[in-house]
Amino acid sequence: MAVAPPWWVVNVLKGGARKSTTAMFLAFALASAGEDDVLVVDADHGTQGVTDWATRVYADGGTLPFHVVQWAPSQGLLVPFAQRAAHEVGARRVLVDVGGEAPEVLRQVILAARLVVAPVGPEQGELSRVPATALIAREARVPLHALLTRVPSPGKGIAKSARDYLTGERLNVLTTEIPQDRETYAHVWGTVPDDLGAYVECAKELCALEGRVS
Repeated sequence: MAVAPPWWVVNVLKGGARKSTTAMFLAFALASAGEDDVLVVDADHGTQGVTDWATRVYADGGTLPFHVVQWAPSQGLLVPFAQRAAHEVGARRVLVDVGGEAPEVLRQVILAARLVVAPVGPEQGELSRVPATALIAREARVPLHALLTRVPSPGKGIAKSARDYLTGERLNVLTTEIPQDRETYAHVWGTVPDDLGAYVECAKELCALEGRVS
C-alpha cells in the first residue's frame, strides 16, 4: 500500500494573517531544497490568495516549481478532493491553505494533517486567535506550531512579547521568525521570488518537527 504524503495545514482563525504568503513561500522553500513533488491546495474559497498568486505567475509566462489546485465547497469534501489531486500529480507533500474565517473547513482537513502552521503577527488582535485555532488542533490530536511573522526585530521587543504570550498559553512557537520586510515578502506577490528569506529555515524547522510526529 502506498504511503500517504504528509499534509501541512496553514491556518489561524483570523483573516489577513499572511496564510497564503506562508503557504507559497514554504512551497518555494521546499522546492529549492529539492522537493519537486509538492502540492499546494487553495482551500480559502473566500480570498483565494494561492490561486491568485499562481495565476499571476502563469499569466506572465512563468512556471511554478510545485503544483497548485483550487478547492471550493461545491466540489465536495476537502479531504478526498485533496487526496485525489495529490494522487494525480504524484505529490509527496501537501500544503493546504485554509481561510481564516472557516473553522468548519479546518475541522475537515485537520483530520488528515501531520501538523498545523499558524502564521501570526505580533499584534494582540492576531495573537488572541491562536488559542482558538490550537483548540481545534488539540481536539484532533494534531500539533500546532505558531509562526511569528512581520516582526520588526526577530527575538526582540514586540516579537519577544508575542512569543512570551503564546508560550504562556502553552502553545508551540517556531524558533524561526519572519521579519517585517515588504521588499522580500510582500512585493514579490505573483512572482517566483529569488530570495526566500527566513522561510528557508522555517521549512527546515518544520521538516525536523514533522519527523518527531508519530
